[in-house]
Parts: sequence; C-alpha cells; structure tokens
Amino acid sequence: MRNVRLRRALVATLAAAVALALPAHAHAREWLAGDLHVHTTYSHDSYGGPLDDNTGPEEGYALGFPVQGQFANAAARDLDFLAISDHNDIRSQTDPGFGFGGVIAVRAYENSLDGHAQMLGAGRLYDNGDQSTAAVAALTAALRADGGLLQVNHPSDPVWGYGYDLRPDTVEVWNLPRVYQPPLPSSSDNDQAVRYWEGWLDRGERVAATGGSDSHWVSTSAAQGPGQPTTWVLAEDRSERGVLEGIRRGRTFISGQPPRYAGARLFLEGDRNRDGSYETPVGGTLPPGAPLRVRVENAPGAMLRVVASGGEEAFPPVPVTSSSFEHRFRLPHDVTWARAEVYGEDLQSERAGACEGQLGGETTYCRNRIALLAMTSALYLR
Repeated sequence: MRNVRLRRALVATLAAAVALALPAHAHAREWLAGDLHVHTTYSHDSYGGPLDDNTGPEEGYALGFPVQGQFANAAARDLDFLAISDHNDIRSQTDPGFGFGGVIAVRAYENSLDGHAQMLGAGRLYDNGDQSTAAVAALTAALRADGGLLQVNHPSDPVWGYGYDLRPDTVEVWNLPRVYQPPLPSSSDNDQAVRYWEGWLDRGERVAATGGSDSHWVSTSAAQGPGQPTTWVLAEDRSERGVLEGIRRGRTFISGQPPRYAGARLFLEGDRNRDGSYETPVGGTLPPGAPLRVRVENAPGAMLRVVASGGEEAFPPVPVTSSSFEHRFRLPHDVTWARAEVYGEDLQSERAGACEGQLGGETTYCRNRIALLAMTSALYLR
C-alpha cells in the first residue's frame, strides 16, 4: 500500500513539473469574439451631454455611449473583447468603465492620417510627423515595437492615401453592417475594401482581415452596435496580448452578427500532414495541393464561396445544407492563397442589371454583396 501511495505521489509530482515546464503557447487555443472599432463619447462625433468637451448640444442627434456603456453592450452580446477606438484620443483607457463586465479591453485609437488607421494595442498617442509615407512608416514601426498593430480602417472612405507603399498588419474589410451601402446611409464601400486587402495577398504579403461596427450613436446601436460585425480571433490566451497576437498571425474570421444573435461561424482549415486532422487554421501556410476544408455553423440555406489568388472563385458556390456543414476540397498548385465566405441571396445580379443605364453604378447597391454572413482571413499555399 505504501508503494502505491509513493507511486501516486511521484506521478503527481511529475505531472505538476511537466505543467510548469510547458510554454505559454501550449495552452489550448480559443476562438474569441469581439469588435475592433467602437467609439465612445470621448470621440468628437459622439455627444456625451452638457459636459462634453468636444461635441456640442447642436449635435444632440449624435448622443453616444460612455465607456462603461459600450462595454456593457459588448457583454450583453456575448463578446469576449472590445477595442475602444476614439478619434486621436485615449482617455477611455483611464476611464473607470474600461473593461467593464469582464470584457477584455483592447487599447486603441483611430488615427486621422491620409485616411484612417486603427492603432491597435496603443497605450499612448504616437507622433504622426508630416503624415508622409516615411513618417507613417516610422510610427508603424514604433507601434509594432510596443506590441501593437496598424490596421487600415474602411480604406475607401476616406481613401487610404498610402496605397500599397505601406504594409499594414490588418485591413478592416467589413465596416458597419453590410446593408449600409454608399451613397446612404454610409459612404464606406466594403467590396472595395476587400479588393484592396486582396491586393496585398496577391503581392505575397500576409495581412489579416478584420471587421468593426464603427459604433458611435445610441440611435443606431440596435443595428450597428458592438459586434455588428464581429471579428473572431483564435487566441492562445484570454488577454489583449492574446487577441493582438492572433490578429498578427492572421487567425481571424468575421461574422455579420455577434454570438448572442447566433451569427454565422466560418472556419477555413488545412491538413498539412494529410492525416485527416486539419490542424492548420487561417493565417497558416500549407504546401500546394494540401487538403482543405470549410466548416460553416449557423448558416443553413446560405451559399459557400471560396475565393483564391487574383480574387477568382476557386469553384462554383456550394449550398450550405445544414446548421453544421462541412465542405472538403483541394486547389490547383498555382494558387497562393485562399479565403472563404458565406452569403445569403440578395439578388445581386438582378440589382446590377436593374441599375445599368440608369444609375450607372453610382451607388454600390447596384453591385455589392449585401447579405454577406461571414468571411475568413486567408490560408497561404506556398
């Protein structure tokens, strides 16, 4: 009996030693849901009442949420993290409501440059210099040195003036609900943002895709509150650092609705070892011709589309026939990247035909995908 107890004690001791020796990345990865683009009344375009120091009562229609209010909204929608990204302002980070409700607080601010950049992970305001490409490259290097990421926000409105001269870490390819289209109620063209992002992929760069609600006002929060859309991040741990590192690695997908509203979930994965395990998530690299699969949740009746190098469809769209759906495939050896999306019927071709010769494509309602339900970052095949 004494020997049995000794053996058990030895096993327990060895197990504890192994656990302590495991590196941080050995912890189980977890998909976390959040919003990377939310404003509070510290922003100049969100009214906070009589004491607001940068928005007046004449803009009462722009009544917004305080920091605690936006975190409470996020918690009510089952989000795990939230980035407060007020315009060139980081006062939210010292506000008592920062991180309210147990939601992971991601430091950030929206930087007005030649276009808008999201300074993810920024705990201070950075020097924009003369806003030239060289100056923005310098501030990007400083941000990355501090553990942060540079995101291009809604690159078509205003147009991101640095084009392909300055590589970001991520592009906000989905800003606001997709039903918001130019010219009203939004001037942000999400399809154009996707094309800009794909341009980076075609240039051989690894850039993540993200989304953000750009939530400002109480009056629009039902349709454009935190998580509309939601960015999902595969993180090593539940922290700001874990969220940022997951984005840096391109381990993201975007859903049109938050978890509380049963938004669609979309997973693009590869089987590097061809053993049937599909262990490589988006952001990873696979040898050409490796087996791939897409898993779709909460989108029965939708269509699955896989887009590959050059923005071309890899194969005709596939119907999603159940609430937990899987599709396996391989791609030609000359494909260097692939992404997936699921969408509902939105009469896209009929809308384009109806507008031809009348509106001349002046409004994106004529041609853009409106009923997009979810889309992924890219997998790389090299």
